[in-house]
Amino acid sequence: MVESDEILEKYNKYVLKKVVEPIVAYEGKGVILRDLEGKEYLDFTTGYSVMALGYGNPSVRRAIQEQLIRIEHCCHYLFYSIQAANFAEKLCEITPSNLQKSFLCNSGTEAIEGVIRLARKYTKRHEMFALYRGHYGRSMGAASITGNYKEKKGMGPYLAGVHFLPPPYCYRCTLKQTYPECNLACAGFMEEAIRYATSDDVACVILEPIMMDVVIVPPDGYLEEMKRICEDHDMLLVTDEVQSGLGRSGRMFAVEHWEVEPDIMALGKALGGGLPLGAYIASEKVASAFEYMDYASSCGGNPLACAAGLEMINQLKGGLLENSQRMGKYFLKRLLELKHRHKSIGDVRGKGLFIGLELVKDQKKTPAIQEAERAKNILRERGLLIIRNESTFRILPPLMVKKEDIDRAVELIDEVLMEIDKTL
Repeated sequence: MVESDEILEKYNKYVLKKVVEPIVAYEGKGVILRDLEGKEYLDFTTGYSVMALGYGNPSVRRAIQEQLIRIEHCCHYLFYSIQAANFAEKLCEITPSNLQKSFLCNSGTEAIEGVIRLARKYTKRHEMFALYRGHYGRSMGAASITGNYKEKKGMGPYLAGVHFLPPPYCYRCTLKQTYPECNLACAGFMEEAIRYATSDDVACVILEPIMMDVVIVPPDGYLEEMKRICEDHDMLLVTDEVQSGLGRSGRMFAVEHWEVEPDIMALGKALGGGLPLGAYIASEKVASAFEYMDYASSCGGNPLACAAGLEMINQLKGGLLENSQRMGKYFLKRLLELKHRHKSIGDVRGKGLFIGLELVKDQKKTPAIQEAERAKNILRERGLLIIRNESTFRILPPLMVKKEDIDRAVELIDEVLMEIDKTL
């Protein structure tokens, strides 16, 4: 049996990426991840939301096995692929009604690259708006629209013509406003930016309906206003649903909470049921701008990933959307109860099972970054895995999570924050 130290040594020697958590993952079942030593964890990271169905879903595994027997690879634009055709049809069925044609690729980042090319090709314009704190990936195009220097420093120059807007982060408003008295100043900012920061050659605005960074949930009216401004200026609204989509927010897609229809939508992470799969889908009119050589992805729309993705969508429609809504409300309720007991909790926010818990040092809302890191590490030692960004916990349980799993997580968070409170 291989030892953990051996794996760590190989990583140090051969793998070009540092690892966040000192865990050697060995096997998983449902909400449980087990390491090489046999220790079990409640995994509320779900691999950055890739494993939305939890580990070892038998229907997904069966779909992969049955497909593997027939054909494991078919480039979906070299030959006609049965699996790609069926999957693209399914995406048309579940996405907003104006979206119809998909391109299948390997990841959300790759989807964003395609989105940039399609928006520019269709509009014949080159400028774009994105948001501070937005995260779209680390390829050059995706990094160009990412609103965080930590993911970009030392690797420029990036794409020209990218302009950034303040995010709808009401807890820490960039514009020092208060909702609803602000009249959605962060959305209205785009009108001023068009006039004074661009050459009036803007193709699109690209945004995450719920921003993964520190789980920023926009106030009601924000997305509707952004859509209105786009229409007034003949710009495309592009939504990145790579993390917020496919049931994570309690709806199939997060935009449904505000009944907004984007012109293009990017997908990834959970899309392949655990296998690499990304996509972007556009209206027929927008999609028609692309010509054969405009984009490609040799392994995109792989038959195995499409088979898993079809089963992923079937399970969402079979009750997991409702579970995400129900368990999300319950989880938020329990965390809000903790907020009244812990001075370290500044804010609790989220939709469905896309939840953020932000820690602060004091009533001035000073970010408790070191304290949040310490708390995350103690939680890991006690058997709960979550993601930390700055002083916010991003909590992403599997969509099949049960009440008893949430109760156990809340119990652990309560215990650890009691310890953190004593240090403030």
